[in-house]
Amino acid sequence: MKKLNAKGKLCPVPLIMTKKELQTMEENESLLILLDNETSVKNVSRFLQDNGMSVNIIEKSGVWELQVVKKGNKFEQSNPENYCEIDLPKTHSFVICFQNDKMGHGAEELGKILIKGFINTLPDATILPSTMIFLNSGIHLVTKDSPVIASIKKLEEKGVNILTCGTCLDYYKKMQELGAGKVSNMYEIIEKLSSASKVIYP
Repeated sequence: MKKLNAKGKLCPVPLIMTKKELQTMEENESLLILLDNETSVKNVSRFLQDNGMSVNIIEKSGVWELQVVKKGNKFEQSNPENYCEIDLPKTHSFVICFQNDKMGHGAEELGKILIKGFINTLPDATILPSTMIFLNSGIHLVTKDSPVIASIKKLEEKGVNILTCGTCLDYYKKMQELGAGKVSNMYEIIEKLSSASKVIYP
């Protein structure tokens, strides 16, 4: 029986390792896969079962042993990354509060480049905030002509609550220019900030 140690590896690495190992094996040859996280156990098991192989799973003190016998070569056309499901925390109630249309202190041009990069990268993050709040000059980030409005809309589509200060929109005369989310008030903003597990101020 061949042995594959994928302990300490995160998806999709255990899946890729399993596929590569199977490709070197003969029909009906046995493989023992060692994993130490339940998510990888589920992902690898599903990959094997979908490719016609039965899996025997034994758990010993936080280490899972997956015993499988190679059957066929159908798996050679399978993409392991498609089986990579990641368990996210059931609550990700952190809030990002934008108080400015730039990031950090110092050169204004650099600050605007940094905040643009921050927001445009955020939709690809593994864990997203529950809410994004825009205050003071931060409201310029969520107007229709904002350079990051497409990313903010994408975050909204993914379930992120977008709140913009109504008093701030009025002050800057941008009420009709809001490009995503909804107009909020200080009471709602205080409720979101006080109930968040963590608040990030870029």
